[in-house]
Amino acid sequence: MITDGNRIVSLGYNGFAAGVADSAARLGDRDTKLNLTIHAEENAMIFAKRDLRGCTVYVTHPPCPRCASKLIQDEITRVVAIAPSEDFLSRWGADLELSRQMYQESGVEFVTYPLEAINIDNARITVAPGGFFKRVMERCLRAIG
Repeated sequence: MITDGNRIVSLGYNGFAAGVADSAARLGDRDTKLNLTIHAEENAMIFAKRDLRGCTVYVTHPPCPRCASKLIQDEITRVVAIAPSEDFLSRWGADLELSRQMYQESGVEFVTYPLEAINIDNARITVAPGGFFKRVMERCLRAIG
């Protein structure tokens, strides 16, 4: 999710490009799946259709170097992520360190929070009457928890 202050600018998801078949064979082949997948950060930037200078990005995992470089190039000023698990770090730790170095060099603030520290009450988000976003956030936290 990309925000500008307390306004949501764009949302993104991991998936194949529109019209590209997400067949069982492609999804079952790790290398093919990784090559065809557009990351949530990339999709959110594409969907934004506006200047993202000064915006904040909220993600479920720290961005890979490919996404980090695009966020930096789009002049995102802050990236907020859920702290990665030991399992995630065992697979992607070197990539995440490279992303962290790029943020530091470019002056992008990078913040992580442990999953257990994140909840609806401390999320500091504006929740519209009816609670739609609150329900969405609760589902997201349950899904990754």
